[in-house]
Amino acid sequence: MPRPETMVLLLALLLTIGAKLVLVYRSNPPAILSAWGRVAISDIVLTGIVLGLFRILYYFRPGRWVARGVLLVAVVIFIWSILNAAWMIATGVQLQPGVLAVIFRNPWDFLPIVLTHLVHKLHLVLPTVALALACACWCAYRLLRPVAIVEPRTIHVRHMAVTVPMIVGLMVLEGLLPQPASFRLKAEILGFSSHYHAVRSLIDGRSAARENGSSNRRLHHVGERSVQLPLRAPVDDPNIVLVLMESIAYQATSLCNPDLPTTPTLARLASEGVQFTSTRVPVSHTTKAFWAVLTGTTPDIQPDFAEAVPAPQPYEGLPSLLARRGYRSAFFQMSKGTFECAPGLFSNLVFDWAWFRENLQDPSANLGYLAGDDLRMIEPAFAWAERESGPFFLMLMTSVAHDPFEVPAGFAPPEEDRYQRYLQTVQYTDHFLDQVCAELLRRGWDDNTILCVLGDHGISFRLDDQHGRWIPYEEVIRVPWIIRWPGHLEAGQTVSWPCSQLDVAPTLLNLLGFDVSDAGFDGRDALAPADPDRRLFYSSWYADSPLGFVEGTRKWIYWPYRDTLFLYDLDSDPGEDSAIVVEDPEKNRVVTLINDWQEKSRFYFHPRRFKKRFVYDHWNVFSSGRSAWAYYVP
Repeated sequence: MPRPETMVLLLALLLTIGAKLVLVYRSNPPAILSAWGRVAISDIVLTGIVLGLFRILYYFRPGRWVARGVLLVAVVIFIWSILNAAWMIATGVQLQPGVLAVIFRNPWDFLPIVLTHLVHKLHLVLPTVALALACACWCAYRLLRPVAIVEPRTIHVRHMAVTVPMIVGLMVLEGLLPQPASFRLKAEILGFSSHYHAVRSLIDGRSAARENGSSNRRLHHVGERSVQLPLRAPVDDPNIVLVLMESIAYQATSLCNPDLPTTPTLARLASEGVQFTSTRVPVSHTTKAFWAVLTGTTPDIQPDFAEAVPAPQPYEGLPSLLARRGYRSAFFQMSKGTFECAPGLFSNLVFDWAWFRENLQDPSANLGYLAGDDLRMIEPAFAWAERESGPFFLMLMTSVAHDPFEVPAGFAPPEEDRYQRYLQTVQYTDHFLDQVCAELLRRGWDDNTILCVLGDHGISFRLDDQHGRWIPYEEVIRVPWIIRWPGHLEAGQTVSWPCSQLDVAPTLLNLLGFDVSDAGFDGRDALAPADPDRRLFYSSWYADSPLGFVEGTRKWIYWPYRDTLFLYDLDSDPGEDSAIVVEDPEKNRVVTLINDWQEKSRFYFHPRRFKKRFVYDHWNVFSSGRSAWAYYVP
């Protein structure tokens, strides 16, 4: 009969390699068993190493406390295996400690997300929980009454004599197994031990925290950017309506595929203005998109929302720059304001008013754990705009296309297929745009309003009906963008050179007549021709997530926890199916560029600084170090 810790470790191994088998099967490589073996060997090797270390302890310290200690280690490995297997099935990538760090740091933000996904997977969750509870009871019993280590020392030596050659043989075999080009990226994502990486990340993370105590990045505060105001009379200034669309990938729109009937309104607006067909995001996360769009500078490439931490002085951005010209500004969204301390961010950017789902005080408008019926914010938004005379800057953020992809009752019967449900939310977002345009027309503001519409990030559905942003495929980082200004922008223009969310602020300001040549933006005027090989960096959000840059048709993606760099030729491989592994010295050059970009983006906050503010008549905002929270006061 195997020892308790051995059984726990073997069960943990079965969970891990079983989840990897599911993902390999979904990928449908030429030889499934060979591909599975390649990604599973690292976990088998780690299990063998841990069992070997246990044998060494048995040899030197064959006591009850050692028996308890090794069982505890096995239980920790088993718990991580459950979490990692669930994460792999849900997202297609292995679990990273940075994911759990974000959840534990902001539990009230992420608990509804976790619970929603668990409810949708009850057929997997319930047996897993039952198994975990049974194992917990059994392990608790064995901790109280540990199985004595009674084997002779020669037995442990024999086990080691067998285990070591097996480990060496498996490591050699891993290098001999074939790896098709179409499976190369998946092999890198799955072909390592998440348990080993978790331990290494904890050690490396603490070292990095000690080394990176400060940042040289300069954050521009209100009044610090050098811009020249337009020469025309202020009375001629147009209104600006900026619509940021939640999770709308360029590939999901009628702009990309005219045969796809998802966004007829967006296509019509493009025909009446300018569309930018090659726009990418710096970070595939909404809060980071807010910062990029509104400030024209790179957000903090860290798995938090430091941009929302109450600043000693407000940051310079579109609201403050437009205020120099007499513009009022407001932000409206049907998502929860408590999520990632949104009121803190918009207060930092000196919006005159910000309104969220809580302001509506009508639960019937809620959709899912985070979103709401976007049509319900049109009336209060335009009521605010009409309240005073003079030009206004109105920003609207949609929410319906966020998972779990629910549309309001009466719009359309919900689809069974997850991707089709997503496309329904894209259609609803387009319907929202149509209603915004109708409201502008009804109020007589249509001809005197710059309408700017773009996506915050995209989303990928490559894993059957799953979705995610963990791997920065083109459908994740490429978004639609259009600008319409009747009588001032030639209708039907198409801009095909590389553009970025960072370009929105300088483009709108240039369009208004501001001179921003000395403003120090990271972005540029997207209406002016750009170098076709312009370098555009991008990143996923979580710690150790993949990041890279695009130059022309070449796309580099770096996986930090594997220290592996891939290159795609988007011209010959638009589906990103055949990754090329980049070796030194080219790898060193590219990775240095990527790491420098990430490091230069960092915000620095004193770790013990505490702030508290009351903003927008209803919101208490708190912060401690890099963390921030917001609470609604009715």
